[in-house]
Amino acid sequence: MKVPSEGKSRLINVLDGPSRELLTIALLRRVVKASTESSVDDVYVVGGGIKVAQLCQQMGVNWLDSNSGDLNFDVSVGITEISQIGNGTVYLPGDLPFLTPSDIDSVIELSNNGNFAVLVSSESDGGTNCILFPNQTELIPLLGNDSYRRHYEYAKDRGIPFETIRPEGLLIDLDTPEDLRKCEEIENGFLKNMGII
Repeated sequence: MKVPSEGKSRLINVLDGPSRELLTIALLRRVVKASTESSVDDVYVVGGGIKVAQLCQQMGVNWLDSNSGDLNFDVSVGITEISQIGNGTVYLPGDLPFLTPSDIDSVIELSNNGNFAVLVSSESDGGTNCILFPNQTELIPLLGNDSYRRHYEYAKDRGIPFETIRPEGLLIDLDTPEDLRKCEEIENGFLKNMGII
């Protein structure tokens, strides 16, 4: 996670700074809630500073203080922590407004209980909206521009077994004004429901 006050910068022309911060926190709250209601053993949030740490404490999930400015490094910190207890890791970005517990469970089920990597692409921008990293996998985080293709090719080139899936709640992440318009179409009063008037 970025520090919430730095989040959603691509919405600068439609939302002011305090509104973008509120949106970042509200989106994370939705992702954490869906995660805790899924079949995962534990939920970890990586980075984001004191406000994110406080949210994690309120919601009863783990928080890891890693804010290197390098998303792939920060995700690797989380994977390392989780793999120490012998589990695979389901990576989710903190901005999936319509994520449900069953979306997460469908990824876990497709992985054959953590034996296969699973990749989920973003609907709009070539990004990766979910990755299941099996325990002790050679697959590494390659988040950033065109990340879905890069994860796909990395796994294929190295013979890493993987599956792909497209659960509806995992397809939309909220980054751009167009994404925001789509969210308002899907959920009437979306911004109001997120605490932004």
